[in-house]
Amino acid sequence: MSSPDATYHFDAPVLRTEQGTIRHYLPIPDEIGSALRDAGVRRVIAVLNGREFRRALIGRGDGSRCVVLGHEVLQSIGASDGEMVSVGIYADPDPDRVDIPEEFAAVLEQDPEAMERFSSMTPGMQRSLALHVSSAKREQTRIARALDLARKLRTRTLYGDRGENE
Repeated sequence: MSSPDATYHFDAPVLRTEQGTIRHYLPIPDEIGSALRDAGVRRVIAVLNGREFRRALIGRGDGSRCVVLGHEVLQSIGASDGEMVSVGIYADPDPDRVDIPEEFAAVLEQDPEAMERFSSMTPGMQRSLALHVSSAKREQTRIARALDLARKLRTRTLYGDRGENE
């Protein structure tokens, strides 16, 4: 069994899911995926074509592991479907870290109730909300999304929130 702080290097093709939501991903070789799983690693630093990204290590239905790539990551590393990518991968030393976009941080700073609720959420849920804001291309849209999320956090009207009478 390998150490959880080991760095693994390999080349992998950019693949695309054919069912459900279309996503691009990099398959992790079985022996590396197993070593990371056995070490309890769920979040990794992936060095792709020399650029570093924080990513989740995702299990696939067949027992294999992969790293999902967003459009921004693909553009950043200059890769597309079927192209090979140079990969270095290791356990994220700060797996609970959440990168909050500037616009969302500013809005949360102005709304203590929304900040309190956001702070009480799991890192995964925080990452989802931060991604919703940061995925907008235009600053105006990022600000609008940040304001909308703050209102929904404060009023407990995020998708999935239950009404007080339920």
